[in-house]
Amino acid sequence: MNKLVKRALGAALSLTLAAGVLAGCSGPTAAEDPIKDMMGEESGITGDTVMLKVNGSDLTAEDLFFWMNQSASQVASYSQAMGSETVDWTAEAGEGQTMADYVKENAREQAILYHIVAAKAMENGYEFTEEDKAAYEEELTQAKEDLGGEEAYQTWLKSSCITEAGMEKLSSVGVLFNHMKDGMFQDGGEYAPTEEDLLSYAEENDYLCAKHILLMTQDPATGEAMSEEEAAAKKETAQALLDQLKAIQDPAELEKTFDTLMNENSEDTGLAANPDGYTFTAGQMVPEFEEGTRALEFGQVSSELVKSDYGYHIILRLDPSKSESLRSQWATEKLNEMVDQWVEEAEVEETEAFTNLDVGDFYTKLTAWQDSLKPAEEETEQAAEAETELTEEAEAAEEEAAPAEEAPAAETAAPEAEQTEETHVEEVAAQESVPAGSPSEQEESNNDDNSAYALYNKFVDDLKADGIVDRVDDSNAQVDGLWIFYVNDNWNSMTTEQKQELADNILSEIVPWAKGMYDISAPVITIENHSGKVLAETNYSSTAMKLK
Repeated sequence: MNKLVKRALGAALSLTLAAGVLAGCSGPTAAEDPIKDMMGEESGITGDTVMLKVNGSDLTAEDLFFWMNQSASQVASYSQAMGSETVDWTAEAGEGQTMADYVKENAREQAILYHIVAAKAMENGYEFTEEDKAAYEEELTQAKEDLGGEEAYQTWLKSSCITEAGMEKLSSVGVLFNHMKDGMFQDGGEYAPTEEDLLSYAEENDYLCAKHILLMTQDPATGEAMSEEEAAAKKETAQALLDQLKAIQDPAELEKTFDTLMNENSEDTGLAANPDGYTFTAGQMVPEFEEGTRALEFGQVSSELVKSDYGYHIILRLDPSKSESLRSQWATEKLNEMVDQWVEEAEVEETEAFTNLDVGDFYTKLTAWQDSLKPAEEETEQAAEAETELTEEAEAAEEEAAPAEEAPAAETAAPEAEQTEETHVEEVAAQESVPAGSPSEQEESNNDDNSAYALYNKFVDDLKADGIVDRVDDSNAQVDGLWIFYVNDNWNSMTTEQKQELADNILSEIVPWAKGMYDISAPVITIENHSGKVLAETNYSSTAMKLK
C-alpha cells in the first residue's frame, strides 16, 4: 500500500476535515452538483452516477472525480514542468500504462480504498461520536477562515469536483480508520496483540525502549557547554541519584523510585511529551544513549553514568511490549495489512459510465470549469498580463526588424563590454543557429527544472546537517502531495519556539516548491519521530504548521 494510503487513513490530511460517513449521507442535489455542471448535460454524468460497484454497493462519480481531479492535475503539472504546454494523454507513463491509464487507475484505486475502509468501519460498529463532530466543526471553521471565508471554501469545493457533504464523507475515513485501530487491537479486542507479538515486532524492527534521568552540561537554549565547575556539580548530583537507585533490589520499587527521581530531577526538555520513556531504533538517539540502552537488560538501570554531549544520563531499559508507542505502530501496520487484504479481495464491477470515461475530455472540461469559477478580477488581471506579454513581444520584434545603422555604434560600449565582445558574438551566433522548439531549447527548460530540484535537495541536505531532521519521505509527493520529515531525539531538547521556527521554515520552503513543480497548493507536511508520532503538521489549507 502506498504512503498516501497509510497517511490518509492513519492521520488527517490537510484536505480532509473530520465528518460523518453515516447512512443517510446523500449525494449532491440537483441544485448542488458540480460534476453535472462541469461535465455538461450531454455527458449524462451527474454526481450520483454509479461508476463502480464495490462489493455490491455503489461508488459514484462524486466519490471518483475528486481523485480524478487530483491525479489529472498533477500529471498536467508534471508535463508543464517538463516543458510541455499540453498533456499527451497517450504518452507512456511506465509499466505499460499511458498517462490517461495512470490517472484513471490511480483515481479508481483511491476511491475504492476509501469506500472499503468506510464500509468496513461501519460493518464493525465504528462511527462518529459527538466529540468527533465537534472536532470537525471546529476544524471546518478554521479551514474556511484559512481559505478566505465561506465563499472561497465553496469555490474550492466546486473546483475539486466535490460537494460539502461529499467532502465530509471523504474526510471521515481517516477518523474511522483510527477508531478501528484503537478498538480492534485494544486489550480484549478481537485482534489484540500478545506480549510475544510485540516483543517479536520490536526485535524484528530493532526497537528499544528506555527512560532516563538527564543532568545537562550544556545550555538547552543555546547548546553552549557549561563551565567545568558547573559540569562537575551536575556529575556529582547525577552520581548521587545513581547510587540511590543502585541500592534498590526490588524491580517494582526500582522503577517507582526511578520515576520519582526522574520527574524531580531530569532536565530533559522532552520529558513532558514522553513521560513513559522513548521508543526508538538504531541511529535515532545519540550514540551514547543507544549503546547504554543496548547494554542493559529489561528493568535494569545503568551501572555507571552515561556521558553524552547533552550531559549525564541514568538509563532504565524498558520492556518494549509495554510501550504504547510501539503498540500503536504495530496496530497501524496490522490494520493496513488488513486493508490491503480487503481491497485485494473486493469484488469490483466497472459500469459503462466508467469504461467510457475519457481522461482527456475530463481534463478539458475540468480546466474550463475551474476557469469559470475564477473571480472576475483574476480573469482581468490574467488578460492584462497576456496583453503586456504580447506588447513586449511586438516591441522586441520591431527592434529585431530595425535597420542595423539605427543601432548604437560599437565604440560607445563600455570597456567591460569590449572585453567580452568576441564571446557575446559567439553566443548570439549560437542562439541564432538554434530553431525555436529544438532540443537545445527544451534542455534549457529542463535545466530550470533541474535547478529547482537542486535547490530543494540543498534545503533537505541543510536540514539534515543541522542534526534534527534525519530523513525526508517525499517518495509520493508528486502523487499525494505528502512530505514527512523524520526528526531524531534532538527535537525533544528544543524549546517550543525553536520547534515552531523549524516547522515554519519547512512550510515556507515546501509550499511554494510544491505549487511551482506539482501545482499542489496545499501539500500535507508532517514532522514525526521515528515511531510515527506526529509532532507537527499543516493545517487544513497548509498556511501554518501546528505543533502537537
